[in-house]
Amino acid sequence: MKFRSFVIVLIFSVLVAACATPTEPPPTPTKVPPTEAPTATHPPPTETSVPPTETPIPTETPIPTEEPTPTITAYDGPPRIVFSSNRGDDPNKLDLFLIDPETAEITPINTGIDVAILPSWSPDGNQIVFAQAQVWNLYTIFADGSSLTQLTDFRSNNADWSPDGSQIVFQSDHQNEPEDTPDIYVIDSIGGNLVELLDAPENIDYAPRWSPDGSRILYISNSAESMEIFVMNPDGSDITQLTDSNSPVSGAAWSPDGEQIVFVYGSGPATELYTIAKDGDVGSVVRLTSDEFTDTAPSFSPNGEKVVFASNRSGNWDLWIVNADGTGLTQLTDDEFYDNYPDWSP
Repeated sequence: MKFRSFVIVLIFSVLVAACATPTEPPPTPTKVPPTEAPTATHPPPTETSVPPTETPIPTETPIPTEEPTPTITAYDGPPRIVFSSNRGDDPNKLDLFLIDPETAEITPINTGIDVAILPSWSPDGNQIVFAQAQVWNLYTIFADGSSLTQLTDFRSNNADWSPDGSQIVFQSDHQNEPEDTPDIYVIDSIGGNLVELLDAPENIDYAPRWSPDGSRILYISNSAESMEIFVMNPDGSDITQLTDSNSPVSGAAWSPDGEQIVFVYGSGPATELYTIAKDGDVGSVVRLTSDEFTDTAPSFSPNGEKVVFASNRSGNWDLWIVNADGTGLTQLTDDEFYDNYPDWSP
């Protein structure tokens, strides 16, 4: 089937290094990178001076005042899961959809982007940042499909919001050409103020995720030879390795309280989900899945009790939910469509 071939190519192109030409990528989303970050141009108002004349300025001339900034309130409805799927009008394209984890009701967002993948919720539950595959730019959009905004115009991937919503961390090989190995960057959530946190052209550093308290950023790197989980301060300092395993780690996400990390472990067609304490204590590891399928792209529920993930265990790529202790495996979507990259809203 044409789309199935496309999907296989897409998965393996975004999983490992998220660079221009990743090699042997692990079966989990990652992001790609290059050019120059757009800087939001918000020029300060210029003062216009009136040359002295004998004609007095009319007293009725209105004095310009600044428009008040609209207040955006946090979403207070039931939690939703955003994911990528080809269940739209064109089965060869991926767009973003919302699903209610309780009722399984699905709502399209309609981004207008041909291949929208790797979505991540803003902390207020109103907006989503995502990557445009093949072109590899980042966009933000409101969950109702409004206000689509391009954030980067260079290869960028695997984005995540800061807890206060002011910044977005992501991977890119923006300044590493021609090595094409991604590093970690942050940018203001409205664009501009691009800062490179990690710059190591010889290493692959990707899939960054901001901790719920904003104090640390986790990411995956091969700086210890194999792909492992590392954490660092938001300024790129105090790097600490959390895992030291025999098989590669290919994706990870924080629990809502910041005490646990769920991650994808394994190579080849079989990858499993595990959790580990934030300090990397080996004794804290819990295995969530155990099979011969590809389980990937995990995300905790807002209360930390469940994990949603994508898997091909049904013979098709669908969304599944499992309890954080590895019990209660449940299939969330069950149809012929390709569903992947889920992220549970706050």
